[in-house]
Amino acid sequence: MSSVRHGYRAAVLTPRDAGGLTYIEDGLLVVDGAGKIERVEAFRPEVAGGMFVHDLQRALLVPGFVDAHVHYPQTRVIGSASGPLLEWLQATVFPEEARFSSESYAREVAVDFCRACAAAGTTTVAAYSSSHERATEILFDTLEEAGLRGYVGLTLMERACPRELAVPLAEAERAVRALAKSRHGSAGGRLRLAVTPRFALSCTRELLEAAARLASELELLVQTHVAEHPREAEETLALHPYAADYLGVYEAAGLVGPRTIFAHAIHLSESEWDRVAARGAAIAHCPDSNAFLGSGRMRLGEARRRGIAVGLGSDVAAGRSFDMRRALSHAYDAALATGAPAGAAELFELATLGGARALHLADVAGALTAGRDADFVVLHRPAHAAGEDGALRIATFAADVAPVLRTYVRGRLVWQRDAAF
Repeated sequence: MSSVRHGYRAAVLTPRDAGGLTYIEDGLLVVDGAGKIERVEAFRPEVAGGMFVHDLQRALLVPGFVDAHVHYPQTRVIGSASGPLLEWLQATVFPEEARFSSESYAREVAVDFCRACAAAGTTTVAAYSSSHERATEILFDTLEEAGLRGYVGLTLMERACPRELAVPLAEAERAVRALAKSRHGSAGGRLRLAVTPRFALSCTRELLEAAARLASELELLVQTHVAEHPREAEETLALHPYAADYLGVYEAAGLVGPRTIFAHAIHLSESEWDRVAARGAAIAHCPDSNAFLGSGRMRLGEARRRGIAVGLGSDVAAGRSFDMRRALSHAYDAALATGAPAGAAELFELATLGGARALHLADVAGALTAGRDADFVVLHRPAHAAGEDGALRIATFAADVAPVLRTYVRGRLVWQRDAAF
């Protein structure tokens, strides 16, 4: 731990815990030697003494973006338009994920993945690995080296996939326990393990129940998919006939609770939405991938009116970009199309504090306030983007005109334009 404090002078835009935004035109973000935010306030010469001040007056500081749903082994198949969900998995995803049995390939892609996240200003991820234990360890190692934060999950599946990707129940349980012992809480607590059944279609009831037991015993987050495509739901219920609906498959296994985050949730019924809310589960909204695969549009308004925690996911590689601001643009369009418009401030919160809340990380990430870790992004601010409205516009939608200049996690520079870790 260092005693050196750093100040960053720039405009500041951040969500507030109580709702709304804080904007400071000429602000000072002070980071202590442990990488925590000491204070955020208007810049005055007399408060900047005793520290090195980085003069970034032509820039905008925002919290690091939180990607609540992304697939590391799909990094190199972005843009593969090979059909709707189930056909796309068979044609594109499963053959690519099979390559992660190679440690060298897994390591190459892990470096690509981390660089892409940091370059986009994403400081926290909820990442799916492949079903290979060693590839999952490599992702943990690379995220630690890159300085990023987040969850990693060994993808659990034992059917409806190629044989080389299937992991029998006993082996899956052993691997999860081993990863929990060696990796959960690593990198000074920045990295955590998540129990990650791919989706109910690829899991037997026994595997889902084992996942629930492991999550409860080891106190781990659960991440999985629900109601992404109508055909997926039909096939899932055919394999799990004891359930009345898709969510019921997870409920029967004990997988629906406050530490569960479901991706997609496009085709949930009113009853399923009510039960998600009642059990305190969260949703990862993935509008770009939903559009790319033709899966439909999640009704953000259903989650909003029930008070369900929602984060935003790039869902690479069905999502076509690691840039969360591109995902925000798709979220804006989807909200309009479903009759529940969402403004820029609400959407900006989804990609920052909302994602942190969904992932149970709001005590350390998601906003620029005293006591949180100094996870923040420096955005180029064009002269025409004046005032709070201009700042919000470029922080939410204008990735092309306001590129990421630097990315910090716990006060450490993890990426800068034209350079990387």
